[in-house]
Amino acid sequence: MGDKKDGPVKAGPTFSKWSFRLVVTGIMALIAWYAGKHNVTAQEFNEAFASIPVTAIILAMFFDYGLDSGKLYDKIIKKPNNRMLGLIYAILATGVFFFAFLWLITGNIATASAASVLVAGVVALITLLPNTGTSEWLLWLWLAETFVTAGKFITILPGVIG
Repeated sequence: MGDKKDGPVKAGPTFSKWSFRLVVTGIMALIAWYAGKHNVTAQEFNEAFASIPVTAIILAMFFDYGLDSGKLYDKIIKKPNNRMLGLIYAILATGVFFFAFLWLITGNIATASAASVLVAGVVALITLLPNTGTSEWLLWLWLAETFVTAGKFITILPGVIG
């Protein structure tokens, strides 16, 4: 009597954590499989990541902050009651971001290289991970890749705009 709560049964914190970890592990496996299937080298990844325009990195950081702070979900969904539903919404938002980011960095999804798809997948995965929105992981990774490629691929605005 005293330990039961009235109302709908919700997914517990343990289930929510494990389901999220399984989804993220599946996405990492899919990214690794795609890279192996298309023979993407580390150098191709470095060049593709370094060629992301600075404005696109800033946009990705804002999106990551919005996901982590919950403000984006509140505006779109009005806080779901079910934790599993929240996970589904996070994955859907990240999927939409993946395709939008891929279009932003390539200009045309149909002509995207395997390295560009891999980079967009990594950026989308970083935005999906919790507690990354208040740190600048995307910016630091972009700076590292730009340093590795000696700044040959620095661009300010994406090709879609100009």
